[in-house]
Amino acid sequence: MPLTVGGVFTVIFVALIVAYYIASRGPGGVNGQPVANIKCDSGEQLAVHYHAHLTIMYRGTPVSIPANTGILSNQNCFYWMHTHTTSGIIHIEAPKDSANRGFTVGDFFQIWNQPLSKQKVATFTVGRGDQLKMWVDGKPYTGDPAKIVLKSHTQVVIEIGPPFTDPPPTFDWTSSDATSEAGTSG
Repeated sequence: MPLTVGGVFTVIFVALIVAYYIASRGPGGVNGQPVANIKCDSGEQLAVHYHAHLTIMYRGTPVSIPANTGILSNQNCFYWMHTHTTSGIIHIEAPKDSANRGFTVGDFFQIWNQPLSKQKVATFTVGRGDQLKMWVDGKPYTGDPAKIVLKSHTQVVIEIGPPFTDPPPTFDWTSSDATSEAGTSG
C-alpha cells in the first residue's frame, strides 16, 4: 500500500512539473518571441492604447477568454494584445510605430495559441449540424474570422450553434467591470 501511495504522489508531482513547464513557455512555446509580428515587451506600451471585446458562445453557453492571455509573467513581458481578466476585453497597447497597424482577432488567437477559422474556434469544432455565426458591432459578418480588425470598442461575437443568441450579446462599455478594467480611454 505505501508503494501505491508513493507512486500516486510521484505521478502528481511529475504532472505538476510538466504543467508548469508548458504554462511557462508562453503562447505556442515561443518564450516571449514575436507572434504575428507582435512583440512581447517589458511593461505595457501606451502610445497606441484602446480596447475591444470578444464574446465566444458555444451552443448557447458563453466561453471564458483566459485572464492574462498574452502576459508572460515568467518572462516579464506583455504582448501588445492581451487580457487581464476573463471579461473578454482585449487590450491593444502598442508602440507609436504600430499606430496604423490593423490588429485582428486572428492576431489575438495566435497570441492565445488557439486555432481560428470557419471550422474551428479555439478548442471548439464546427461539427455536422453546427453553424458558425459572427457579428461585428452587432452586424452579421461572413468573412474570415481571423481577419476581423479590432478598433476601439469593437465588439466581436463568434457563435457555434444552434442554439444562437438573437440578437447577439453586447458588451456594456459603461459597466463598472468595463470602466474598472479598461478605464474610460477606449
